[in-house]
Amino acid sequence: MKIAVIGGGISGISAAKVALRFGHEVVIIEKEESLGGLMAKIANCRVGFKTFFDEIKDEPNLKVMTKKVVSGLEKKNGRFFLTLNGYETIEADRIIIAVGLSVYEPEFRKKRVLSSFDFDSIIDQRNETLPEDFRRIAFVLCAGSRRKEYPLCSAVCCSYTLRQIKWTFMRSMPEITVFYNDLRFFGQEYFLERLFREANVRFLRTNTQNIEETEDFVRLRYYLNGKVVNEDFNYVVLTSSLRPNSELIRLAEIFGFSLNQYGFVSEPSPLRTDAENIFACGGCLEPMNIKDSIITGYAAGYLASGGKERERERKKIFRLDDPRPDHFSDGGSRFVLYLGASDPYTAMFYEFFSHRFLELAYRLKEEGKEIYVLTRNVVAPSYGELLYQETRKKGVIFIHLEESDEVVFEGNTVHIKGQRSIKIEADRLILMEDLVKDLKDCEILGFTRSEPQLRWSPTKWANDRYHVGLARYPREKRWEMREYYAALAEMFLEPEKKQVAKVQEERCSGCASCEKSCLSGAIEILRRETKVTLFGPYLKFSKPVAHVSEDLCVGCGSCVATCPSHAIEL
Repeated sequence: MKIAVIGGGISGISAAKVALRFGHEVVIIEKEESLGGLMAKIANCRVGFKTFFDEIKDEPNLKVMTKKVVSGLEKKNGRFFLTLNGYETIEADRIIIAVGLSVYEPEFRKKRVLSSFDFDSIIDQRNETLPEDFRRIAFVLCAGSRRKEYPLCSAVCCSYTLRQIKWTFMRSMPEITVFYNDLRFFGQEYFLERLFREANVRFLRTNTQNIEETEDFVRLRYYLNGKVVNEDFNYVVLTSSLRPNSELIRLAEIFGFSLNQYGFVSEPSPLRTDAENIFACGGCLEPMNIKDSIITGYAAGYLASGGKERERERKKIFRLDDPRPDHFSDGGSRFVLYLGASDPYTAMFYEFFSHRFLELAYRLKEEGKEIYVLTRNVVAPSYGELLYQETRKKGVIFIHLEESDEVVFEGNTVHIKGQRSIKIEADRLILMEDLVKDLKDCEILGFTRSEPQLRWSPTKWANDRYHVGLARYPREKRWEMREYYAALAEMFLEPEKKQVAKVQEERCSGCASCEKSCLSGAIEILRRETKVTLFGPYLKFSKPVAHVSEDLCVGCGSCVATCPSHAIEL
C-alpha cells in the first residue's frame, strides 16, 4: 500500500512513522522548503522535531517532496492519482491530511507591541544579547481568539506563554505581568504557574481596554478591582492565535472532504474525513498542542495503514470510569457551581470539570433552575469554548473571580468578598474540589509523566499498559478514541527487542537519583557485598547499587538523564 501524507509538520511525520512501521510506502508532500511546520519555527522546539524526524529519514520506503502542492486529483479503481505543481503525478491508496495550523498575528504590531513569534525571535538562544530596555514585559492572552469573527480558543497560547516566560528567565529576570481571561494550562503546567507566581510574575484576570505605543514604552489601560489602571511596559506581547490553514479550502475542493463552519476538517468518526480513504490529523482538525498533534498523527497513521484491533492489544488499554456530576438535578431551584482550585494538583482537573460543569449548568438551566457559576478558571480549549458561550447565552450567570476576590461558604450561603461584595443563598452547592477528591488516588498519565515523556510516548504507562481517556488526561470525551487508536499505534511502534536500562555497577554510587526519577517503579537500590584489599588482608563491605527490573522498565530513559555518574544506559 502507498500512503500520501499532505503536510510535513510533526503530525504528518508521526503518521508517516506509523505507516512505515506497517511496511507501507509513504510520500510526504510539503508546501514549504523544509519540513517541520510550526514546531520548526519555535526556537526551542527545532531540535526536538529534528530528532523525531531523524528516526525515519533514512527509511527506504519514505519519499519526501518539498516545495510541492497538490493541484489536481483523479480517482481510478479506488486509487488516487495526485497532480503536483510541476505536473508530476503521485499514486496513492490512502491520503492523510496533515497541513497543520495558520498563525494569526494581531493587527496592532509595532516596535514594542509584539506577537508571540516576534518575542520568540528576541529571546532565541542564538541571539547573544537582549535589548537594553528588556525590563518590564506584559503578555496579553486571547489576542485573536475567543472573538466574534473567530470564537474558538487557540488551545495552546496560555501554555506557550508559560514556556516563553521560562525561556526568558533562562536569560534574564525582567518584571513580567500576564493579563488573562482564563488560564488554560495543561497538566503539570499548573505547578509551573505556581513557581512563576512565587518568582513574582503577576497574573491579572482582566480585559485590556487600550494599548498605546510611544518611542520608549507601551501604555496599557485596563480595568481591575473596580478601577481603570494605566501601566507602562517596555514590551507588550499579544499572543498569536491559531486558525485553520487556508490550504484546507483548496484541498477540500480537490479531495472532496467537508470542512466545518470554523474552517477545520469535519470528523464524522475519529481521524476520518467524510471522503473514502482520506484521513486527517493534527491542526487541520482543531487547534492543538505538539503532544496532541503526535497523538492524532499516530492514530491517523494506524487507521490509514489498516491497523486491526486485536484482543491482546485491547487488554493493554487502561481506562478510568468517567464521573459525571449528573445526579445533582434534585435539591431545589437555585444552584451554585464553584469552579476553583486551591492547589496545582486540583487545578490539573480544571479542563475536565469545566466541561462537566458547563454541561450540567446548561441542562439544569433547561430544567428551569436558577444557575450561578463562580469561576477561578474556565478551561475550555478549542471547541470547548463553544459550549461555554452557549451556556452563557442560555442564561446561566457566570461570576468571574478576580485574583483578589475571596469566596467563603457558610452552609449553603456563598459570600464573595473583595472590591465587590456578593451574597448568594443557594439550595444546592456543587464544588469542584469536592468532586476531585474521588479522583486524587487515580493513576493518571498526564499528571505523572514529564513533558518530553508525554510528547514522545503519549499513552504508555508501562510495557503492558497504555492509558486513554480520563486515565491519560482528564478532558473532553471526543479525545478518548483518538487516544485509543494512538495507543494501538504506539504498541505497534514498540521495538521488537525491548529497551531496558542497564546499570554499570562499578560506576554506580548508589545515590538513588535514578530510583527517584523512575515513574514505573522499576529501580531499587540494593546492597552488593564486595571485597577490597587493605594492606594485605581482604575486607568485606556492602555497596549500594541500583538494580533495574526488566519486567517493569518501560525504556523511557529518565534514569539515564538523571544519573550523575553516567552509570546507566539503554
